[in-house]
Amino acid sequence: MKPQPAPRRHTRRGFAHVFALPLALFAASLAGLVLGLTGEGAPDVLAWTLLLLPVLAVAVAWRRRSRPSPQRKI
Repeated sequence: MKPQPAPRRHTRRGFAHVFALPLALFAASLAGLVLGLTGEGAPDVLAWTLLLLPVLAVAVAWRRRSRPSPQRKI
């Protein structure tokens, strides 16, 4: 007989908790776009770095989601 998984607890998260990371990625993207259009040289490097952050966030989330969940041994 297989053991039953423990029930998940549903916790309420506030507005700031839910939208903190998306807003930070939005701000980084906007700053990267403005720097890319107005700067030359070092600001261009910073602009590319800021624009790379959302891409890296998606890659990390995708990788976490594709991993198999660990199985408990009882």
